[in-house]
Amino acid sequence: MSWLPATPEGVTRFVDEEAPSKSIATVKRRISAIQFAHRMADLPSPIGHSEVHLAIRRAARAKRRRPHQALGLTVELLSKIVEACPNTLAGLRDAALFSVGYDTLCRSSELVAMRIEHLSDELSWIEVPRSKSDPYGDGRIAYLSRSSATRLEAWLDGAGLHSGPLFRGLHTGSVSKVALDTSSIRRRIKVAAKRARLCQSVVNGLSGHSMRVGAAQDMMVGGCDTLGIMQAGGWRTHAVLARYVENAAAERVHAARWERINATRA
Repeated sequence: MSWLPATPEGVTRFVDEEAPSKSIATVKRRISAIQFAHRMADLPSPIGHSEVHLAIRRAARAKRRRPHQALGLTVELLSKIVEACPNTLAGLRDAALFSVGYDTLCRSSELVAMRIEHLSDELSWIEVPRSKSDPYGDGRIAYLSRSSATRLEAWLDGAGLHSGPLFRGLHTGSVSKVALDTSSIRRRIKVAAKRARLCQSVVNGLSGHSMRVGAAQDMMVGGCDTLGIMQAGGWRTHAVLARYVENAAAERVHAARWERINATRA
């Protein structure tokens, strides 16, 4: 590769040019890719150079540190969206998809990777074989509610599916042989939210990550301990989970405070 090895000056210029239009997380991910390319080529990496280090710090200071958080699809919103799904093949699939996504706290990439073979016979749980935080494929078991099992059963029966990808696209009424892509989940949830007549700000805030966020927030408000939430969602660190549930935690503390204040006034 003619660009290897990269120089510290070249990488510094790259960081400075990327920083105005990209998030700091994206910049760091691309820097890591440059470092990995040098390692694979058995070449000294320029990433450890002081110029590159200062450029990354410069880019970080110029950006907001807090990442954008998708609006949580809490059980209240989930119920409205699922109830508005039509009794069509697409509606059956979407209702099952949203319900399973909420129960399992799965990312979009994990949902599209699900296969019918991962389901238990009674549809009470599903195996999540690999995730972003599980690169070695240790896997985890995610449990499904009775309502999710019922919606899954309706989708599988309606689509006539017995093996292969669990959630699939539909083309002119026919079920595709391949799984949905992750962008389709984002589009489907927004379409469903509009159908449920949710306000535009809610529709805009929803994404394919909303089911994971909303379920974690509901578990927090419901009194689940941190370790239980981490196990349910496959989180490895408390810091990442804290970012998901901070709004729910703040709301819970606020409500508890006023309950105590009102109780003393009574």
